[in-house]
Amino acid sequence: MSVASPQAGKAQVAVQEKEIPAPVLAVEGLDVRYGRGRRGRSALRGVSLSVAPGETVGVIGETGSGKSTLARAVLGLVRASAGSIRVGGDEVTGYGSRRWRALRRRGIVQYVFQDPLRSLDPDLTIEDSLIEPLLIQGVPRKEAVDRGRAFLDRVHLPTDLLGRLPGELSGGQRQRVAVARALVTEPALVILDEPVSALDSANRVQVLEILKELRSAGTSLVFISHDLGSIAGTADRIAVLYRGELVEVGTARDVINHPQHVYTRLLVGSAPTLHKRTTGRAEREALRARLSD
Repeated sequence: MSVASPQAGKAQVAVQEKEIPAPVLAVEGLDVRYGRGRRGRSALRGVSLSVAPGETVGVIGETGSGKSTLARAVLGLVRASAGSIRVGGDEVTGYGSRRWRALRRRGIVQYVFQDPLRSLDPDLTIEDSLIEPLLIQGVPRKEAVDRGRAFLDRVHLPTDLLGRLPGELSGGQRQRVAVARALVTEPALVILDEPVSALDSANRVQVLEILKELRSAGTSLVFISHDLGSIAGTADRIAVLYRGELVEVGTARDVINHPQHVYTRLLVGSAPTLHKRTTGRAEREALRARLSD
């Protein structure tokens, strides 16, 4: 009988450790506070969340729960009061404006806004909007144009839209252009803040299908929404924010089928597309009463 040497065991452990990829995003104990002194208010308290390479994490919560504040903190648009944020392996919590500009120019993390009509320059053609991030990085214009066309195709839009202005496109087309623009730098992470809430049902389905394709292709996504039904079929894991605190995190299947927190149970019970039976009025009132205790 052969016995493995201690050195062999250590080597095997080392190999196993190397096989675990570092998170694309790692948030630990994040606090964000707006204002100072008694007039200040806490927007996030002790939030910890990670996103693995190729993973889609849905962040769900009502208006004012801290969803957009979390996204803005990850992007350096609001300063953390406490905690740590790592993006693509870089500790960014203490970054000043110069270092944030350098990080954004590298295109490691990109953001898709809720309203693409405001986020896209109304005076730039779709082609110019798509290639602008690449030109900022120093990519030659011809290469940038080729990549812009390729990513427009990736979101199922025809190239004859390239010469148009954002105002000449439908809402669904503009949102898909915004997604293509976010992807063109091939970022490690894309944050989407309510990307389908302003769309009609047909365009919502189209954008959600594209997000599923991105997930299958290995793009890391943070999908922020107040609509659990939209997140459920797209996310690998779901994180539930309630009044600035992360009250539940789990696989999409577990959160939907076995919600643990009272607020999550209310969300699931209010989404008729997820279950055959919605939560009754009396049960909802009982759950709300428990939340207010």
